[in-house]
Parts: sequence; structure tokens; C-alpha cells
Amino acid sequence: MPFTYNTPEDEAAMLAAIGVGSIEELLEQVPADFRLDRPLRLPAALGEMELDAHTRRLATRNASPTSHACFLGGGAYDHFVPAVVDAIASRGEFYTSYTPYQAEVAQGNLQAMFEYQSLVTRLTGLDVSNSSLYDGATAAAEAVLMALAASKGRTEVVLPDSLHPEYRQTIATYLSNLPGQVVTLTTPHGVIEAEALRASVNEQTACVVIPQPNFFGCIEEADELTRIAHEAGALVIAAYDPISLGVLKRPGDWSGEGAGADIAVAEGQSLGSPLQYGGPYLGMLACRESLVRRIPGRIVGQTTDRRGNRCFVLTLQTREQHIRRDKATSNVCSNQGLLALRATVYLALLGPTGLRETAHLCLQKSHYLAEQLCQSGRFEKVFAAPTFKEFVLRDRQADVAGFINDGLEHGFLAGIPLGRWYPELADCVLISVTEKRTREELDRLAAIVSSTRHGDAIAAHSALQTA
Repeated sequence: MPFTYNTPEDEAAMLAAIGVGSIEELLEQVPADFRLDRPLRLPAALGEMELDAHTRRLATRNASPTSHACFLGGGAYDHFVPAVVDAIASRGEFYTSYTPYQAEVAQGNLQAMFEYQSLVTRLTGLDVSNSSLYDGATAAAEAVLMALAASKGRTEVVLPDSLHPEYRQTIATYLSNLPGQVVTLTTPHGVIEAEALRASVNEQTACVVIPQPNFFGCIEEADELTRIAHEAGALVIAAYDPISLGVLKRPGDWSGEGAGADIAVAEGQSLGSPLQYGGPYLGMLACRESLVRRIPGRIVGQTTDRRGNRCFVLTLQTREQHIRRDKATSNVCSNQGLLALRATVYLALLGPTGLRETAHLCLQKSHYLAEQLCQSGRFEKVFAAPTFKEFVLRDRQADVAGFINDGLEHGFLAGIPLGRWYPELADCVLISVTEKRTREELDRLAAIVSSTRHGDAIAAHSALQTA
């Protein structure tokens, strides 16, 4: 297709500057089959008001948690975000700041990071936290690298297939050119079996990653699994759901105080950040003090200045752009400061009581919905293990896609098909219930499922709406 510039002279000057005689010569490296030989089919230009109306009409075609009741989970959740989180995180001092290389002019950001670290250590029961990583998957991978470096020659990493599939993919990518080997532990009953773990760990095992709850929503026997890993001389990495710690034992307390997980990682999106199309999110990492020299990213420390005033600095900067160079613990060179701030505000606002209440609501509502869906006769629970806020159901009609589509038609993001990652669970769906879901929404979804067995979903939905 022809190219147009301001003048022919402009085109000639450009071609001369890059050393080609014509536009065709410039593009000869592009195969003819990939060239567009016609003008782009674009509509006429719109005025600002018309363009705004047009884009809004297009946006309403999307199904999102603002338009549909969201039962999606699998690592990212539709939790309630209090307005104060947005109010503080959108302040210019935080929203437009970059990175606190000069402590003298970054005390506000450094203090926010320090408070975040303090809250994470209380949340996990561990000694030290960094000031955040990119997301849960990269936090898990960084924790594995820490364990390999600390294990003095051990090279095996035990990952259960109940760990988030994308976490496992990320860890495998990190290890693809390093002397580390992944040992995958199958979980046919939805949780790690103690004897299977005992048979998988040996003198070459550097670490075992224990998800709690796991990707299927099931609660692992973390105490016993931790003891088995430690008896083999391996470190334990907990991959936890922050909200679940309102009702479940902290990773640092597994199998007894001082003998729990050595490293704890999490996806922090559930702590005050919306789903926002999959990111940016927040990687959380905490560990025991004995591993602090191997922790990736940044740590903010508290000290006093020459006048005796409390102040904050970056400390233990074992990063490649600082003094460590090629001996750096990681190539992570930044942190999710704004998302960590959101988590800090959220945790400070809820406190222990609010976190506990939120967790209990998730627990109770998810169990209620699972029971209602199973009573419909269409679904059955796949795993017998207890669950927190997610659960896996098998569709006896083997029509998971139909269930998802029925949900969309009636205002629900009903769940995540598991066949994408687990072919043996192609007839199963993962459903998550947070504190935001109402009794009416739970009953409505259950009624729609019941009615679709008899081909009368619309009538059931209309009757509920009228009621």
C-alpha cells in the first residue's frame, strides 16, 4: 500500500538517511503474503463525545466483576477493597514516586515499606520480609533459588501438582539453565500424601513447596508435611493465601513454633488490590533470619540519624546494581511499592479481627455454595479434603463450558475450567467464593444450575428476580 509523508522531499530524505532507494526496497525482507495490499478498513473519524460513547458501548460487551458476580479464583480474587485504600494509594507522594535510592528525600516511601515488612512478618510468623516482589509466581521462584543457594549442593526441588500450575511453570523457567531439578509430586486425592512426600525427599532435596490452601482450594496437612521435609534436611517453602491466615495457622508456626516453614511466599493481590485484568500484582516473601543474607530484592531497615531521630534506610542491598554485582542474590531490581502500600493500608485497616471475620465469611459462604450446587444433582465434590474459599466440582453432565456460558448469560463469572492444566479434570470446575458474594447471589447461581438440568434456566432466573 502507498505511504504518505508531508512532502516527497521528506520521504526522499528519510530513505537516503537509512540507505535505501525506495519504500519497496525497505520492505523487501517482509514476505509478500504478510503485506497488506489495501488501505486499512477504518471508520471515519469521530468527535470526542461520539468516540467516548462508542468506547463505552464496546466496554459494556465485556463481562467483568463490575458487571457480573465473580466466582473466579485460581490465585486472583474479587475481595472487597475499602475506599481508604484507594484514597491513600492515589496520593501524589506515593502514586508518582519512583524508587528510594536517596534515603534523605524518600523517608515517606521507606517508612511505608518498613511498615509493610513489619505487617508481613506478623502475618506469616517469620523473622524478616523484603519490601515486595513482582507477583506470587516470581516470589515462589525466588524462594526456590534461595533454598538451592542455602542447601550447599542439594539440587532437587519437590513441587506438588496441587501447587498453582503457573507457579510451577515459572519455577521451571527459572531453573531451566541452573543446576536445579524439579521433582513433581502427584496429588490424586487433591492434597499431598505424607507417605508420597516421604518417598520423594532424600539427601538431594533442597526444598519442598507446600501450598496452603492449594490450587484446588484444599487444606494441606502442613504440620506433618513440614516435619517430613525437615527430617530429610530440606527447607520448607509455604505458598499461602494471605486471607486464609485469618483462620489457618501461620506458616512460621507449622509443626510447632520455631520449626515451621523456612520461607513463605504469596500473591498479595487479595490484600487491597482489584483484579485489574491480571496485574500488576504483588509478590510477598518472608523468611527466617538465618536466610536473610540470601533474600532477594530490597529490605528497609530502621535506624537513627545523627540527631537521634528515627529514620529509615535501604539495608542488606545484595543486588546486582549495588555492591554485590555478579554475586547478587537475584536480578530483581525493583519492587511493587504501590501495591505493597495498598496491602499495608488494607492490613492496618482490617487488623487481626477484620482479617479473621473476612476469612470466616469466605469459609462459610464457599461451603454453603458447594453444598447447594451438589444438591442440584448436577455436581459432585471431587476431593474429600477440607477447603477454605475454593473448591473443585465435577460436572456429571461433562459440560463445564455450558455451565460457564449459562452463568455468563445470567450475570455470573461462574468458575474456572480445570482441563486447561489438568486433562484428567476436564469435566471439573474451580469455584471461589469471597466475602463479597451475597446469599442472594449464591442461591441464584444454585437455582440456575438446578433449572438447567431441566432446560428452564431463564424461568428460574426470572422467578428469583421477581421474588
